[in-house]
Amino acid sequence: MSPFSAAARNPSKAAFSSPRAWASSASSNPAVACRGIRSDNVKIRINSLLNMSFDQVYRPAGRAYSSTMKHSTETMREAVAAVFVYQDELFVIRRQPWLRAFPGYLAFPGGKVDGADREGGIDHPLLQPFQPVLVEALRRELLEELGYDLGQALERGEVLSVDRVGTAVTPPFERVRFSAHHFRIRLRRRPRFRPDHEEIAWGGWVDRRALWQEFRQGRHLMVVAMRNLVAAMAREGTAAQVHPFNLVYDPERELPVLELIAGIGSIPVPSNTLPPARFTNALLIGDEGSPRCLVDPSPESPEVLKRLLATLETRPPDRLLITHHHPDHHQFAPEIARRLGIPLLCTPVTARRLGTLFGEGYLEGVELHLLDEGDQVTRWLDRPVLTHRLPGHDDGMIGLAPAGGPWFFVSDLIQTLGTVVIPEPEGDMQAYFDSLQRVIDRRPEVVIPSHGMPAGGTWLLEQTLEHRRVRERQIRELHAAGNDQEQMLDIIYRGLDPALRPLAAQNLRQHLRKLGYGA
Repeated sequence: MSPFSAAARNPSKAAFSSPRAWASSASSNPAVACRGIRSDNVKIRINSLLNMSFDQVYRPAGRAYSSTMKHSTETMREAVAAVFVYQDELFVIRRQPWLRAFPGYLAFPGGKVDGADREGGIDHPLLQPFQPVLVEALRRELLEELGYDLGQALERGEVLSVDRVGTAVTPPFERVRFSAHHFRIRLRRRPRFRPDHEEIAWGGWVDRRALWQEFRQGRHLMVVAMRNLVAAMAREGTAAQVHPFNLVYDPERELPVLELIAGIGSIPVPSNTLPPARFTNALLIGDEGSPRCLVDPSPESPEVLKRLLATLETRPPDRLLITHHHPDHHQFAPEIARRLGIPLLCTPVTARRLGTLFGEGYLEGVELHLLDEGDQVTRWLDRPVLTHRLPGHDDGMIGLAPAGGPWFFVSDLIQTLGTVVIPEPEGDMQAYFDSLQRVIDRRPEVVIPSHGMPAGGTWLLEQTLEHRRVRERQIRELHAAGNDQEQMLDIIYRGLDPALRPLAAQNLRQHLRKLGYGA
């Protein structure tokens, strides 16, 4: 039986609405003893994530990044991670779904180096080869996250060996970059860790081969470095070094392809989307022997198009799918289809809107295949990947999910970077509520948005729906008090940049229509 229970992979809504109760129930896991969650901190994180103003979500300022995705000029920050090994088992954690960075991902415990770490350190022969600041950061992080005192464990002879297996470097296209030093710590026996559940949803010991097998079955999210490390240790538990440890691509001519869940390549394509998003995730899905489907390629410029085409040279798609008609999901897509000689797939609504907005010649020379609910577009791990209508943000929008599978690509239903506008005329607030609930009811273990990183579980979907319900109650109360639309905007979006007021007004009118007040 897998050590990852269904509850650990996708905790229930009730569990998240009562963090203390969930922490209490999690503490019964025999693998770990858990420290409770401070519910006030959870509320702060939820509010900061979901109650973002339009000013935060749609900043009108120009981009502060290079679309060429070459090396960042950001200062590299250092971090540490502990790869605990006991016989053939590894200790792994699942990050909480409300964390901004890597929500719901499997990871090794650790964190960034603080300035105060330069003043401490552990004096022990097993740690002498390493920089004292990294040793102190490792000691502090393990104490904070797991309640584990590395210094005492060394003194008691519980640690057999410590070696550095590699350094994970954040890809160069990211604004914030880390150099994370991974230390393998071999133990004489299993310690009783006490994970801090403000950051850790689950922690436990897993057979190294079983862990890799479960990733290959598409059941877990992992960053590239962890995936490479787990793969190497599954092959050889005593592997001294891991090669490659990081993402391998040529940033001078290509775009990166991230396999965060097995069998799905995600290409962060610089696109003309709304800030704070900078990329649209173009997906590559398809088993060997099945059509490889390229989803939502939308390079922002001819230069980025050139890089995308270079990336596709070793992964040529057999078909191209557009989820909906907004430009940051199809810019240059017809040209890509023409150049590669592949068909373009979309819904009839999307095809009609593309013709209306961009001219009948926009799709000229493209073999067009129209999609309906439940159509199969390819296969993933021998499961059919089917289309699912997700109206609300756009009446022609579709998502993708494998039959009975663990993930759901939701396009613009949500994003992990902020809130979603329900635009006019293609948007509909009631349909948006219904689409959110539809995906929640499927209980996917991984949700993949078009903007932002994939997330584990349905927490963000649930909180997005609850956020909309709270907003709706606020609007109902303001309407009952006799406020008109302009007054509601002033109250709800106090201090909003005037340039963004039209976007806020669209969402307000969509809520009013749903409530039957007209707009």
